[in-house]
Amino acid sequence: MKEIRTDLFQCPFCGFEAHQLSMTREITQADIETASKNKISKWQLIERVKRYNWPIEEAVTDPVRKHEKHGRWPDIAEANGIPKATYYARYKSGWSHERAATDKVDQKKAPKSHRKSGVTT
Repeated sequence: MKEIRTDLFQCPFCGFEAHQLSMTREITQADIETASKNKISKWQLIERVKRYNWPIEEAVTDPVRKHEKHGRWPDIAEANGIPKATYYARYKSGWSHERAATDKVDQKKAPKSHRKSGVTT
């Protein structure tokens, strides 16, 4: 393979390009400082580079995704007799938090085998 850059190689026959794994380069203090300016913790940076093989440049600059919190909706669902698993499945399939937590489970729609075992949808 022909070396294009220090982190990118290209096959002369098929043109396939391969990136060098980030694990070969150590994380420097400057990388950690840059990551902290981008609201990325040292632990997240190390995890991205060592565990997930991200290039350091990307690991330092790509923002951390914020996961949506469900708040108290799972507890409201359980108070309404809806299992948490059912609430999460409903929310994942596109229901709003309120609807997923408050719509009663229709036992008539559940298969007989599931009604006996307690599995609801």
